[in-house]
Amino acid sequence: MDTGRYAKLFLTESREHLSEMNNALLELERGGSDTAIARLFRSVHTMKGMGGAMGYASVAELSHELETLLDKLRDGTLAVTRSIIDTLFASVDALEKAVDLATAAVPQQLDVTATIAQIQEAGRAEIPPTLGGDLAAAPKTRVDAQSSAVPSSAGAQKTARHIRIEAKRLDTLMNVVGELVIARDRIAKIAEQLGDESLLEAILRASQILANLQNEIMTSRMVPVWQVFERFPRLVRDTARSLGKEVEFKIEGRDIELDRSMLDEMGEPVLHLLRNALDHGIEKPAEREKVGKPAVATLILTAERDRATVLIRVTDDGRGIDQSRVLPRAKKLGLVDKETTKLSEQELVAIISRPGFSTADKVTEISGRGVGFDIVASRVRSLGGSLEVHTDAGLGTSVSMRLPLTLAISRALLAKVEKEVYAIPLTHVLETFTLSRPMLLEAKGKQVVAIRDDLFPAIWLRERVGLPAPETAASGQVVLVELAERRAALIVDEFLGQQEIVVKQFDGVNGSKTLFSGATILGDGSPALIVDASSLL
Repeated sequence: MDTGRYAKLFLTESREHLSEMNNALLELERGGSDTAIARLFRSVHTMKGMGGAMGYASVAELSHELETLLDKLRDGTLAVTRSIIDTLFASVDALEKAVDLATAAVPQQLDVTATIAQIQEAGRAEIPPTLGGDLAAAPKTRVDAQSSAVPSSAGAQKTARHIRIEAKRLDTLMNVVGELVIARDRIAKIAEQLGDESLLEAILRASQILANLQNEIMTSRMVPVWQVFERFPRLVRDTARSLGKEVEFKIEGRDIELDRSMLDEMGEPVLHLLRNALDHGIEKPAEREKVGKPAVATLILTAERDRATVLIRVTDDGRGIDQSRVLPRAKKLGLVDKETTKLSEQELVAIISRPGFSTADKVTEISGRGVGFDIVASRVRSLGGSLEVHTDAGLGTSVSMRLPLTLAISRALLAKVEKEVYAIPLTHVLETFTLSRPMLLEAKGKQVVAIRDDLFPAIWLRERVGLPAPETAASGQVVLVELAERRAALIVDEFLGQQEIVVKQFDGVNGSKTLFSGATILGDGSPALIVDASSLL
């Protein structure tokens, strides 16, 4: 049998089973027994059959030995001890490596001799079936059982029918729809100039059909965040153990949906934030108890919808970001004035987001090279999102990534400054106003805009793009933009209306201030830069 054509399908299904094994092992480590062992056994048994059918000997042999060990745990002839747990985790890691090698471009078989010997050795220790004391005494990483288990969809599977399709095909469809949107806008512009009513009516109908098509494709690309989040409980558990820390890890909002391409992109930033919290934020048990904290720290990964964006937040109850360590380092590098005594949260984010910045005393496998937070900041910005940090010394840190639901198409307010047109994402727009002289005031030496009973910082877009100040100071239009709890009045020359835009990502120049998060093509075929709200506030 030519197994090459089935290798991708095998890899996809194997990853699902390996994820289920890790989740079941985490449950078993937390004190679960029969249910967790049953879940493990089912996944391993399936992997054995799949590996055998594909001719992947290392996968089949390793799965067979694991199945034998789990059978002893299942019938009670073997106890769940720390040694058994460690063996199971190591075996699942080896099984994952065997799958990766077997399905590589040049297939290889992993040498599983040592792992099989370890499994067989563990299976010889027949101990009365009680939860071993050494398991309870070891450093713990607890994960919400509810949050780590893959949600049951048994009821839906009875009626729903599913097919597997490569994500790249959906990406291609989305790109085609994006080009259709651009073409539609150009045709609509021409039809409007011609004034042909029948043509305008036909374009309106085509637009309705295109909107339905776009919605269906976007919906088909939306997947729950747990598909990426499910790998983090194991990572947190292993990292915490290597650092000698006790952590209770919780995942909230795991059914929130994101565009598949966005979900793939945000995995690495979340990974960096979790590792950063474990290494820098969370203290060791003795240190926590010394300051009156529980020995077991709390680490929470949250996803929630906020209008047309998704907030991905990592929160810990650790030591917080210590300004007494950041400030001297920032002064030494010339990032702040030597007279500065306190950093605002915005300044703090800007400093720790700089490439290479680190306060670690030594380089470890986890951190210390200054390549963590800057990766998060640059990746989030490239996705058209923004980063928010709240920290309290001694109490903990919360880092939020605010991301658009999709990377492809969004609505924007088109604004003009002299001859250039800019797109301002509607997710950050609260209101628009015509600027009048009484609205422009000065407070604490800075220009502000008075809107009703509030004052907002005035930001002239023309100044940000390097154009001279306007001849008449009180002419223009105001966009009240919002990012988290921060608001500002962005002043432009005129508004051109709202439009659906196809987002084209690009990388900014290294070391330059990032004012734009991407570009788009307008109805007349001209380009427009997309304003990055996080760079304004």
